[in-house]
Amino acid sequence: MASLKDIKRHISGVKQTQKLTRAMNMVAAAKLRSTQNRTERFRRYALEHERLIKEIADRSPVEASDLLKTVEGAGKVLILAITSDRGLCGSFNSNIMSALDKFILKKLDEGLSPELFLIGRKGRDYYNRRKVPIHEAMVGILGSIDYDTAKAIADELIADFSSGAYQEIWVLFTCFKSLGRLNVELERFLPLGESTPAGQGTILPGGGLDYLVEPKAEVLLSTLLPRSLTILIYRALLESVTSENAARMQAMDNASKSCKDIIESLTMAYNKARQAAVTNELLDIVNGAEALKG
Repeated sequence: MASLKDIKRHISGVKQTQKLTRAMNMVAAAKLRSTQNRTERFRRYALEHERLIKEIADRSPVEASDLLKTVEGAGKVLILAITSDRGLCGSFNSNIMSALDKFILKKLDEGLSPELFLIGRKGRDYYNRRKVPIHEAMVGILGSIDYDTAKAIADELIADFSSGAYQEIWVLFTCFKSLGRLNVELERFLPLGESTPAGQGTILPGGGLDYLVEPKAEVLLSTLLPRSLTILIYRALLESVTSENAARMQAMDNASKSCKDIIESLTMAYNKARQAAVTNELLDIVNGAEALKG
């Protein structure tokens, strides 16, 4: 049985851990507040922009943009996956990597060769130990996300696709729905989808009304498609950072509660051990007094 001194030292250590987890919980909560509103506002804009692009693409000629066409014969798929740079965020990273492992196996079954574009130290470290080709790994950019960073990544991916190096490019990230709901989402980055022939103008349905879009769809797409892809990357980065902060906040809250339970258990054990020690001392005194009488 542990001594009173050992139990007391253990309680002190757990209390120090609890202080750290509470502090990390507060930091994560502050970061979450600063990114959540920004993410939710941008999500509405990004989804509406995506809807309009798809409407235009569906009414454009097939040759309107090379970004709408599948590169036949390339045989390779590039997957951009966003993890975190730091741990202590529960199952945030393991959920991403589990989904990525399944998608890699699916593409292998389809006869394609997957390569990875990894953002985040955790993803890089995980796949450095596995036999999956890593096209590129970026670490340390999640602390200060801006639109220019997203544009640089999108431009690089567009250049890789346009060169014919990849048949498909996908983006895997965690979407923030609520504190208790963080969904891993997979979106096709390129090609955007097969288009269908259209006439001279482009009519977009929306809210019961039709919109006449000028200039022609192919002219619009040449400008809007690269911007739309940058918006997708920027949204994925914002969603991932917000989800990471939410996951870390929850993980540290659970850790603080666990510390509280451990402290209560150790305090009970300490009180029992002290009670036993006092009882033993009393027995020794009584036995000594009886021996003196004899």
